[in-house]
Amino acid sequence: MHQGIRRAFGMVIVLALATGEAQAQYGPYGWGGWGGGSGTVQGNIARGVAAYDIGAGAYNEETAEAGAINSNTVMRWNEYMFLAQQEANRREYLRRQRRVNRDSQSGDAIYKRVRDNPGARDIQDGDALNAILDQLTNPKIHSTALRLIRTPITGKAIREIPFQNASEAVTLSLDQLSGEGVWPLALQGPAFAAERKAYQDAIDKAVKEDEEGNLSAQTLQEVNATLSRLRAKLEANKPADRKEYLAAVNHIKALVGMSRMLEKPQVDKILAELDSVKETTLGSLLGFMHTYNLRFAPATNDAQRTVYENLYPLMAEARDRVLKDVEAGSNDASPVARGNHRSATDFFQGMHMEHLQPRSTNDSNKP
Repeated sequence: MHQGIRRAFGMVIVLALATGEAQAQYGPYGWGGWGGGSGTVQGNIARGVAAYDIGAGAYNEETAEAGAINSNTVMRWNEYMFLAQQEANRREYLRRQRRVNRDSQSGDAIYKRVRDNPGARDIQDGDALNAILDQLTNPKIHSTALRLIRTPITGKAIREIPFQNASEAVTLSLDQLSGEGVWPLALQGPAFAAERKAYQDAIDKAVKEDEEGNLSAQTLQEVNATLSRLRAKLEANKPADRKEYLAAVNHIKALVGMSRMLEKPQVDKILAELDSVKETTLGSLLGFMHTYNLRFAPATNDAQRTVYENLYPLMAEARDRVLKDVEAGSNDASPVARGNHRSATDFFQGMHMEHLQPRSTNDSNKP
């Protein structure tokens, strides 16, 4: 395997979720603890890469673009997604306050309360746990932080956790990546106006649904369909300037790749491993969530609420221990404000389009 890929992805990018292979192939940790030697979090694991069912042989020394994905690219991608998540958090807090007619606090003020002095409701809603998850996966934290959190946690407790995909950060980013002035030169102008509008309409619908908590499979299919038409139009109207063409291809790759992250992660096989694991570590749990772009969803029954009540002090203690000698700082600026869209295109340009395309229904049950 190409060294750039090995550094960037460790063992995570060789996931084969549909095959049911050995647990080591599900990531560098496994529910029995961290292993495999080289697996770290921010340094080697790109947030959300487990959305891709890429086999072990997909990338090798003959992969022409493999060298584009290196540790620095992954770190910048993780920072991009981290900042997008902070923007998504801020918007969600404000929406909740407006629903109960308490809009005197800013999103930042609400986050500070949830992070530093959460109430029982903040814990039960998963907000307080997600705030700690954000702190521990801040790209400014050393890459070994999660691996070193050896606090034990039972497999039974993890099975009770209601996970949800961190999709709003992705839809917000996709919205910005398709805004005016962001499209590369080859995709601008009247020739692509219809395709750009169709994509933007589909993304607007996805953002609205996501804000309401119900991103439908049909809407995701519409997003993918508009991207397919955009790609076909580009291939039929290749610009004479190869640099312009490659910039357009890489932009479409970023849109396609991030759209894949909107799919519901197929984590059932990994969670099934917990049937044979009595105890793992808190670091493994958080590493699992980081890799699969997962968040803590609101608890909806007594068992889930009990798990959250027991899990929060463990996470808070781990957070305080990790941050004791680290000044992670706060990332208040979002990628929307910074216009840092290059991180997304740089990350996905190192993958071939065929590996980014959604799997067909017929392929979903294939090894």
